[in-house]
Order: sequence, then C-alpha cells, then structure tokens
Amino acid sequence: MLAVSGDSADTARKFRDSLKAPYSFVSDEAGALMRAFDVKIPLLTLARRVTFVIGAGRKVLAIQEGSDAMDPSGAVSACSLEKPKALQYLTPKDGG
Repeated sequence: MLAVSGDSADTARKFRDSLKAPYSFVSDEAGALMRAFDVKIPLLTLARRVTFVIGAGRKVLAIQEGSDAMDPSGAVSACSLEKPKALQYLTPKDGG
C-alpha cells in the first residue's frame, strides 16, 4: 500500500506517524500523480480521496472513492495479493 499526499514530505510523514500507518506516504506537492490519476480538484491544490487497487501488468482492479477510500479493507478485498499477506497492511480499529 502507498498513500499519496499533496502535502510536503514532512507533513505527510507527520500525518502517517499520527495515524501509525504501516505503509509509506509519498509527497506529490507538484500534483503530477494527482493529475495522472485524474483526482485533482479543479482550481484547488487538493485531490479527491480515491483508492486505486493496481494489480499485475499495472491493471486497475478496483477504484474506491469518498468515505470508501478511507477504509483500506475494501482495497484489500479487491487486491490480487494473497489475503493474509494483504491484511498485514490493515491496522486494528481499536488502535492496538
């Protein structure tokens, strides 16, 4: 799993740390990835919350938007990885 943020690398790192997220966050301050995946909100420096599940051959297996994109469990269920391996990226709901 990889999270992309339009924030600076330092801000993205701090956000990842605050969430205790077990996956990497990438800074996209220039918005290149946001434009490439067509998630940038016009006239703003923000992007819509979207999760893309990308499989073998760079094939998009699933797209989740809005509140569905906030919970990675849907992405894991659409993932082509073996389920137990993919589930390692989820964090417990209780924060423990």
